[in-house]
Amino acid sequence: MRILILLLALFFVAPASAQKPFPCGTPAEKSLWLKNYQKNTAAFRLSTDTILYVPMTIHSVGTDEGTAHFSTTRILDAFCTLNEDMAASNIQFYIEGEINFINNTALNQHDTVIDGAFFMFQYNVANTLNTYFVTDPAGNCGYNLPYAGVMMNKSCSNPDDHTWAHEVGHALSLPHPFYGWEGGISWDNSVPPVYSEPAPERVLANYTSYKDSLITDTLIIDTIWVEKVDRSNCTFAADGFCDTPPDYIAQRWTCNSNSESPIQQTDPDGVKFQSDGTLIMSYSDDMCANRFSAEQTNAMRANLLDEKQNLLYNQIPKLPISNAPVLLEPADNQTVAFNQVRFAWKPATEATHYLLQVSRLPNFPVIEYQATFTDTAALVNVLQANRTYYWRVRPFNSHYTCSGFTQGVKFQTSATSSAGQLNSSAGFFVRPTLISRGQPVEIIFRNQSANAKMLVISDAAGRLISRQQIRTTQESYLADTKNLSQGIYFFVLENASGRFFQKVVVR
Repeated sequence: MRILILLLALFFVAPASAQKPFPCGTPAEKSLWLKNYQKNTAAFRLSTDTILYVPMTIHSVGTDEGTAHFSTTRILDAFCTLNEDMAASNIQFYIEGEINFINNTALNQHDTVIDGAFFMFQYNVANTLNTYFVTDPAGNCGYNLPYAGVMMNKSCSNPDDHTWAHEVGHALSLPHPFYGWEGGISWDNSVPPVYSEPAPERVLANYTSYKDSLITDTLIIDTIWVEKVDRSNCTFAADGFCDTPPDYIAQRWTCNSNSESPIQQTDPDGVKFQSDGTLIMSYSDDMCANRFSAEQTNAMRANLLDEKQNLLYNQIPKLPISNAPVLLEPADNQTVAFNQVRFAWKPATEATHYLLQVSRLPNFPVIEYQATFTDTAALVNVLQANRTYYWRVRPFNSHYTCSGFTQGVKFQTSATSSAGQLNSSAGFFVRPTLISRGQPVEIIFRNQSANAKMLVISDAAGRLISRQQIRTTQESYLADTKNLSQGIYFFVLENASGRFFQKVVVR
């Protein structure tokens, strides 16, 4: 498999650049599967009335120091756009597992698609479509490598960008509508097109890396038919789809008011035309691209149902989120102890995850703290004392990420500490406070006036570990710690007398 990727990538090496990213670094090829499909489309199953749900593993790549990651907010926004772009094709993606955060500077900014392929082999999750968000994918906005995955430039993955859908189209067999023109009239860019003159009947393409041969030092030049306006050769010219009109422009272009290219081209018969900018697989700008053609859709579906059946193992979707979570605490203008702020909210229907954000400003331009939780409560101990903050929550699940944030709620932090060595007036104390992994902790209750108690355990970053109700009239309770790994934890006891904290270290 690695040899295959090297062959695919060997003659398509896009250098990293500080300039505007090249639109797409996907090797210009038509796969053997697509050629066979287009020879006899009737032989392939489409199931057009059924939504196909496809698992995707999302990798957010940052530096070795953990900086420059694509934020969870932007991933959720981009994923929403991707599924909206694919909706008309009855193909929907879902996030398999949790978002994978990778700290790897060499992957975050790599020079060639070959480098990207090696890293994909290292991090890929089997039986999912793997997507990596990086700072610089070899100078491109994105690229797809067959049997490896999709690499995306974070700067080209905004909510109004369609590059992700473009690269997913490649992953599901689609070439560019201008297939064959990537090198101009010649395979090596030595003869550029002159659009005012009739195009040649064929253009030359470097086909070396797509032949079933391990001989990589032999140049193989092939010819690709140029598509005509009258569609007389549409079944075998260019991308082979008859409902994608001729397009000879292999660089980024901006649509005119008719969603067409401003560049007028001339087909081999001398007929003038302008490229259709609505096609996501073209190089038109994101403001214009918005669709896959019917034949492109059929090819993607056939590819999933035939070549990529391994991705269709779970066809039971999560439902969309129908309501927003209700923020409970801190309440509006509430003052809380700075070093153990408890956030709580009512669940949203069908939500499995919640993104919590805290900012110093009501419009959240800078995020002081954010984390994803599967529970509806969190303990945070990284905020500063005597500050005004705002907090909000965004619900999502594996299939639906389009819900927005709740309105922000304002609160203040006080300088009063809520943790540390407790005295006899505290609600409880624990022993021992330094334990080995798996060693139980005994909780000694100081105040028996309230029999119902809530025990909450969080880690040093404020992430909720467990939350359990304790109903006992005994003076002590053994807390199970077998799921706690090495680190610092806070045990929080809540009862009618208040909330009390104790630090426990697991060695």
